[in-house]
Amino acid sequence: MIELIISLISITLQTSAPLLLASIGECIVERGGILNLGIEGAMLIGAFTGFISAYFTKNLLIGILASIIGGIAIVLFFGFLVIEMNLDQVISALAINLLSYGICIYFFRIIFSQGSLPYISELLSPIPIPILSEIPIIGMILFNQTIFVYIALISIPIAYYLIFKTRYGLSLRATGENPSIAYRLGVNVSKVRYIALIIEGIFVGIAGGTFCLSMFNVFDVRITAAKGFMAVSIVILGRWNPIGVFGGALLFGFAEALSLWIGTLIIGPISASISQLLSILPYVVTIIALLIGGRKAKGPASLGAPFSRE
Repeated sequence: MIELIISLISITLQTSAPLLLASIGECIVERGGILNLGIEGAMLIGAFTGFISAYFTKNLLIGILASIIGGIAIVLFFGFLVIEMNLDQVISALAINLLSYGICIYFFRIIFSQGSLPYISELLSPIPIPILSEIPIIGMILFNQTIFVYIALISIPIAYYLIFKTRYGLSLRATGENPSIAYRLGVNVSKVRYIALIIEGIFVGIAGGTFCLSMFNVFDVRITAAKGFMAVSIVILGRWNPIGVFGGALLFGFAEALSLWIGTLIIGPISASISQLLSILPYVVTIIALLIGGRKAKGPASLGAPFSRE
C-alpha cells in the first residue's frame, strides 16, 4: 500500500511539472498586465521544436534547448502584437494558438511522410540525487525525478523572489497595476513586459518539451491537451503568487495522476471505457476549482488592458 501511495505522489509531481512551469511563466507575465492565453500554442511549439531537434540530432539536451527557443519565439511574436501593435490580447492569443497548431501540422507533414509515426528512441530518465535519493520515502518521491521536475520545483522560490524581492519585480507589479502611472514614474513599460515574456517563453518552452522528451516519445498536435488553458486557471487559483500556483498545479497534477493510476488498476472488457471516462477528471477538477476558488480572485488592475505611450 505504501508503495502505491509513493508511486501516486511521484506521478503527481511528474504530471504537475509542465503545468507548474507554464503557470509560473504566466504568473510573471500577468503580474505585468499581459494576459497570454496563447501559452497553449507556445507549449505546442515548444513540444514540436523539441521533438524535431531531438529526433534528428539524437540528443535530448539539444531538444530541451530547441524547446526553449521555440517557446521564446512564439511568445515574443505575441508580445509584438500586443505591445508594439497594441492589438487586443485575447484575440491575439487565440490567433497565436491557431497559428501554432497550423505551423506544427504543416511542417510535420513536410518533414515526415504522411502516415508515418516517427518516435524518439529514448526519453529523459529520472536523475537520482546522490545521498538525498536514498532517504526513505521522501528521497524516492522528491529526489528521483527527471530534470523537468527539478526545474519546476526550483522555479517556485526563484519566481517568488523575482516578483516580490527585486527592483524589476517592483516595476513589473507597478506595470500590472497601472502602466500609465508606472511610465510617468520612469518605468520602461515595454521593456519590463518584454523581459517578462522572454521569461515566460523559457518556462512554457520547457513545459512543452516535457511532453515529448520525458513523457511521450512521439509528437501529436493534441499532446498538450489544453494544459495551457489549465495553466491560466492555476494562476487565478494561485492568486498570482508562485506559492499558490504550486498548490494549484499539484491539485490538477494529482487529478491527472489519479485518473492514470485508477485506469491501470481496472481490468476487464469495460476498462477502456472507464479509462476514457477518467481522462476527463482533470478538466472537471479545473471547472470545479474555478467555480469555488476563482470567484473572488482579483488580479492586477490593468490585466489585459491595452497601453499606449501616447
